[in-house]
Order: sequence, then structure tokens, then C-alpha cells
Amino acid sequence: MNDKIIIKPDTIFLEDLLNDIANGAYKIPIFQREFVWKTSQMLELFDSILKGYPIGSLLFWNTTGYKTKDQIGPYKINKENRETIYVLDGFQRISTLFGALMNPQEFSTVNENELKDFLIYFDIRENKFIYIRNKKDKNIFSSPLYQIYDNRELFNLLRELDKENIPEIEKNQYIDNARNLHNILHKYKLPYVEIKGGDIKSAVEIFSRVNSTGTEISEDFMLSALSYNEKTGFFLNESITEFLNTLNVYNFDNLKRDTVLDCISTATGKIYYYVKIEELLKKQDLESLTQNVYIHIKKAVMFLYKNLCVIDIRLLPYPAQLIFISEYFRINPNPTSQELQLLKNWFWITTYSNYFTIYSISQHRTAYEIFCQFAKGENNDGIYRVNDDMEFTTAKYPSKLNFTGVRPKALQLFYLKSILGNSEPQDMEGIKEIFISSKKDRTPGNIILRLSSEFDQSPEKKTLANFINNSQPDVLEKHFIKEEMVILYNQGKIDDFVSQRDEYLKCKESKFVESLNIKYVD
Repeated sequence: MNDKIIIKPDTIFLEDLLNDIANGAYKIPIFQREFVWKTSQMLELFDSILKGYPIGSLLFWNTTGYKTKDQIGPYKINKENRETIYVLDGFQRISTLFGALMNPQEFSTVNENELKDFLIYFDIRENKFIYIRNKKDKNIFSSPLYQIYDNRELFNLLRELDKENIPEIEKNQYIDNARNLHNILHKYKLPYVEIKGGDIKSAVEIFSRVNSTGTEISEDFMLSALSYNEKTGFFLNESITEFLNTLNVYNFDNLKRDTVLDCISTATGKIYYYVKIEELLKKQDLESLTQNVYIHIKKAVMFLYKNLCVIDIRLLPYPAQLIFISEYFRINPNPTSQELQLLKNWFWITTYSNYFTIYSISQHRTAYEIFCQFAKGENNDGIYRVNDDMEFTTAKYPSKLNFTGVRPKALQLFYLKSILGNSEPQDMEGIKEIFISSKKDRTPGNIILRLSSEFDQSPEKKTLANFINNSQPDVLEKHFIKEEMVILYNQGKIDDFVSQRDEYLKCKESKFVESLNIKYVD
């Protein structure tokens, strides 16, 4: 602890808070997460204020020395203040209030693209908050909130409303609704807790205990706060965001941030289950460690994408597979083609054998240690077996194709393997589904998977009939369609077609799975 901590609870008028923010008194630390609220959450916030409900306490930190964001809501704050107070909890609410209530004309720098996201309207007839997507829906009775909040704007609004040819009773009611909201906003008080003194670790600890939403800080946010480096400007959460953006060419940009963090933890030489945040913080080279791990993760993603048909993060059976393969490339940066083939076998075995679900956490540690030996060339296949005669079996053949279970993902990967053969998928490859009968029927035999590139290159084969009747036999074989099935299709015997294709798909998959020495269960 650097100095004594003083914690002071208090209240502040919303009007004073917004003015202080505009004058640079309150700042958003750069390690704060981005604005993520949906329109529905913003509308709910204002509805609570209108009804006099509490909207939660804010948490401020009165200290110095941290870089801050220069934008709150759609507005860039250029003013500086002698005393800076950081917003630790309440950023989403403050951004909503500031972005919706402040007049755009008062700011020299406005992000026009984001401004529309904060244009919350108040319907003075219905006395409720709305979000207007189409300009044609705007009228004199629906005003942006900043026009209700701003004294001059409200005066002009009421003057224009007075000119409207509507019954006097209704007009007076509408005017009262607008004035009532104006008064509520200006008299609304917000509770807050201000921390004075202390270091970032103590501030984060207090935040995690008293934050109003009751949710924990994400691990990468906490690490970013605790590992903040003034000299290099390194922030882990921003670094992860930038890295994930580089994976979009492989459709892996939606990789979970926690998985990236697990890769970083495991790169310390212990499986992530056993690495605490405190251990990562002790590392003086966290930034260089992270940058090196990004290299290993990218190699792993490329390997999965190009060699194992995982052309979308949704098809990855287990996050642990990516973590392990990332470790493989850390330990063995330049594997031979033979070693890569063994790694492919490891992937298929762990995919079909329920490998990461049948073992306990302590057994996962043993599995990781054996895998590391495998990466060093000291183990034949990298597979952990409790005993020498242990037999792996598959889960039951899936009744539906989707992205929610390991077994359906395994079948889709096998299907894509059949389509691609030894070829590599194009960048940003996608999957198109063609249903043989009803789209409600997601049984494997009823769905033909097409690569987006293949689909686009042969527009004449986009329809099911053209594809089945005009494709070469070898192409149809890759999609598990035999000549006798084509005959059934043309005879209108669709149910028989689907049934036979499903059985043929099982037959082909079972041969592949049994070649991995795994018992096939249908």
C-alpha cells in the first residue's frame, strides 16, 4: 500500500456531475473496458430515473499518474482539471447519461458515427423513452433527450409545440411531461463512493467488492489494471483486442478472451488451472511473454484452420486443444512434416475420445505434462492413458448438426475434411448449409455442407437439384452422396435419400474413427 486509503461515501447532483465531466474533472482510465451497453439498457436507465428509482452507486478514485481516455460517449473531452478523479465503476451509466443529455453543439469534437447511438428520444405524448432508427419516425412529439435537458433547447421546443394545432388540454399535458422530466434530471442525485489514496491493487480490490452490478472484473481487465506500465503504455486488455482482430482472416476473431489469457498463463510452464493472477503479475516480462504467446496462438490457429478444417472458431471442439497446440509451437517452433502429422492425429483422437471431459483437473495436469513431452519428441502421441489397456470410445452419433456440442462439431470437421482433402481452405472461408428436405430437420443426412468459395465459384450449382444432378461423381462422394442416392432423389424419394445418406456418413466416419483406435458408437 503506497499511502493511506480514505473511503468517502457521498451524493452528487446529476447536473453537477455532467458539468464536472465536461470540464475534465472526471476521467476514464485507459484500462477501463469499452462502452458495451445495448440500447435497451440505456432506455431502462432513463426509465428508472423518471420513476425515481435508484440506478446504483458510482465508484471514483482520487489519485494521479494514470493515462486516461479522452472520449466519453460520443464526445471528446479536451479540458484538463487540476485534480483528476478516475471512474472505476459506473462507466457504462456515466457514458449513457453524458452521451444522451449533453448538447452536441457544446462540443468542438464529436464522433458523428457514435452520436446516433446515444440519441435517446423522449415521447412527450406517451411519457416514455424511445430509440428512433428511421428519420421518418421523428416528429415534434419525440425529442432527443438533450433538448429536454438543456434549458434553451427546451424553451425552443415548447415554443414550437405551442404553435401546434392540437387541443389545449393535450398540449398542456405534453408540456408538463417535458418540464417534469427536465426538473427530474436536474434534481436527480447520484450516490457515489470516492477512494482517496492507495494503489491500483487496493482500488481494484475495493471495486471487485462493492461494484454495483455484482459482477466480477474480467481477468484481463484486472491484469491490465495491475500490470499497467507507464513507460511502455502496455495494457493487456487492449493488447488482446488488437490481437484478436488479426485472427479475423481465419474466422477466429471471436475467440474468447479467457482462452487467450489461459494460453498466456500456460506459457509460464504450468497448465492454466494452476497459475494465479498474482504469479503473472510477478513476471517482469509480462508484455514480452504476451507478445510471444500471440505468435504461438496464431501458429496454432493457422494449423487448425489450414490442416484440420477448423475454419470457424465455433467448430473448435475444445478450447483446451488450442491452448495445448499453442504450447506445442512454443516448445517446438519449427516442427517437421512428420511431427505435424502426429499433431494432427493428436487433435483427432482428443476430439473423438471426449478427451477433455473424461479426466479430472489433476489428470489434465498429467495430460499437459505428457503433451509437453510429445512436443519435445519424448512421447509418441501425446495422449494420456490412465492404464495401458485403456480404450477410448466416441460419444453417440449426433442427432443434429450444430455448434453446441463436441460430437456434432467432430462430424462437421470430418465432413469438411472430406470436402477439402489435402487442399487448404481459402482465407475467411465460410460454410453454407443446403437442406435436402425441411430446414427444421437438422439430422446430418439432411444437410449438405458447401464451402462458401465452392458455392460462389459454381453459381449454376447453388440449387440442390443442380448440385446433385450436375456434379461429378467424385464431388458427390466427398459429400457422401452415391449414385443410387441420386436416383432416389430424382424419384422424389427424399426420406429414403436422407436415410441412406445418413447411414453412409456413419459408415465413412466410423472407418476413420476406428483408424484412430477409438471405438465407434452410433
